Amino acid sequence: MVKVLIIGAGGIGARHLQGYGETGRAVLSIVEPDDKRRKRSENAHQIANSYGDLRDAPLHEMNLAVICAPAHLHVEMMLACARANLPFMVEKPLAVTLESVDEVLALVAETGLLARVGYIRRVGPETLALRQQILDGKLGELRLAYLNSSQDFPKYRPDYQSTYYAVPEMGGGAILDAASHLFDLLVWIMGRPSHVGCMYDRLVLAGSKTEDTCLINIRFQSGAMANVTINQFQKPNTNRFEFIGTKGNLSLEHSTLRFSDDDSGTWRETHDYMQGSEPVKAHQARFALQANAMLDALAGGPCHLATLPEARDNLKIAIAAKRSWDEKSIIPLDPV
Repeated sequence: MVKVLIIGAGGIGARHLQGYGETGRAVLSIVEPDDKRRKRSENAHQIANSYGDLRDAPLHEMNLAVICAPAHLHVEMMLACARANLPFMVEKPLAVTLESVDEVLALVAETGLLARVGYIRRVGPETLALRQQILDGKLGELRLAYLNSSQDFPKYRPDYQSTYYAVPEMGGGAILDAASHLFDLLVWIMGRPSHVGCMYDRLVLAGSKTEDTCLINIRFQSGAMANVTINQFQKPNTNRFEFIGTKGNLSLEHSTLRFSDDDSGTWRETHDYMQGSEPVKAHQARFALQANAMLDALAGGPCHLATLPEARDNLKIAIAAKRSWDEKSIIPLDPV
């Protein structure tokens, strides 16, 4: 059994506790400074040990850490794990600024430590199929992508005003919290970004200092382009992505993947990868898939979860997007 330390037992930490518990491969411990949350986790899950402070946790005795604290704490926690030679997965986004991020990457690279970032879309069968078909050349040369992920966020997180989401310095908002999932998908499929342009604002959601809407354009080093649209107040829950190449289009709407290579107005191929599944349960099931992916990688297997360098590119897009609107300019990203 693998000794897994979940750092942070809030909403996302609870999902990881359940996911790792469902693998049947992990002995779970937690770090949670909030007494009520810590006790709630102890009652809800089989917990071997619990700690109120990361400094009290015996990192050298653990096999894997999962960092689920707010994003402004990620760097110091990644450094603590890396210095203890403890493999880790950190929740998204990687951080809220680039300060000390390169120090983390250098230390992880120097030690050869397993380190990944928790972009959950990477384990979805529909996303894996989308990417594989693009890699197989089904679209020809990929040149353009449109991604829209919008929903009534307060319905799903009615407590958003009292969480990290409401505070930009903690990694909240439509860009760092929500759009970073789409940035990861684009970096994974389209490669490294080169330029970013953006408009963003808080149009509706009260009680928050963060933006609830963003319109972002990204150019990639390949010359391909993408448009990312998010609002967090509309009523229909929309997840619609289209990837456009020289030989055809792939459309992914929620879990349904479609392909067309003509102008007939109908999709030539359609497949729903979640047919018959209940969406909330299916989403939670992905945390077990992600947990198994990390445990497999820890045992020496391949791992397609987001790497720290990919997550750094992701963070650069987010920072450049905010800077773009502040400066009313298109922001070039350095090539390194």
